[in-house]
Parts: sequence; structure tokens; C-alpha cells
Amino acid sequence: MTPRPVRAAIAGVVTLLLTACAAPQPAPAGSAPTTGTAAEPAAPAGTLPADPDGVLPATSATADPAAVTTALRFVRAWARPDLPAATWWAGVHPYAVAAYADLLATVDPANVPATRLTGAHRVATATAQRVDVDVSTDAGVLRAVCVPSGNRWLVATLGVAQEAAAR
Repeated sequence: MTPRPVRAAIAGVVTLLLTACAAPQPAPAGSAPTTGTAAEPAAPAGTLPADPDGVLPATSATADPAAVTTALRFVRAWARPDLPAATWWAGVHPYAVAAYADLLATVDPANVPATRLTGAHRVATATAQRVDVDVSTDAGVLRAVCVPSGNRWLVATLGVAQEAAAR
């Protein structure tokens, strides 16, 4: 059994990693928002906000239903803090990219705050390379970021949905 301070440190690192992956990007210098606030400008219809590191495409697409299904299955498996660690990991790893599955192997499920899905889900953004799905749980709204891997979609990260956190 891992000592409590070590588990707490691991949980803190995982939380930092998850929130860093979902952190909003600042608007490019000199750009003016068309609607919304200066901190979070709205993009014109059919486009996504500028991506300074060039990872995401600038146009939106219809979300692949398989990505949404993967996100929901992942969050349902993740929200099981009552399970032993090996059983919990066996439930989440089939839905995660390899690097994220490796990180999840270090999680103590007892530290997972959610125990169930509570309501509707929504696609926050969708492109051919990424689908962000917001899922309501009893611990708040979580955002599952799904990416294609071969002929299926996998979760690359899970964090607190930024829109929900800002309210």
C-alpha cells in the first residue's frame, strides 16, 4: 500500500497534468473578439479559436458518435472510486491512449471524486483530429478529450470543463 502522503502527491500531479492539458489559450496579440469577453473571444461560426501551437485545425466538424461513446464509457469506468486499483485501471485503460493509460495506472481510485454520471453530455468542440465531450457527474462537469487512434477513438485526457469551472 502506498503511504498517504505519496498518494496525495500523485493525485496532485495528476490533477495538475489534467488541468494543464485543458487550460484555455490566450487570444493572439492584437486580435479583437467578435463576441464574448476579452479573455475568451468567440470564434466566427464554423471555426475554432486560434491555436498558438498549431496542434488543432481551425475549422469545426460534426462529432463522430464513436468519440462520444468512448468519452461516456471512459467517464463511467473512471467514476468508480469503490474499486480496487487494478480493477479500476482495467476498466479505464481500454478507452485511453497508451501514455494516458500509463499515467492512470498511478491513480488511487479512492481519490476519484465522481461516483456516477448524472445528466446530459454535450460535445464542446469537434474536429477530425479531436472531440471534446463535457460529461456531467456527481462531482461536476468533466471534459474528456478524445483523439483518433487507428480505427477508433480514445481518451487523451480528462479534466474539469473550463466553461463549467468559470461559472
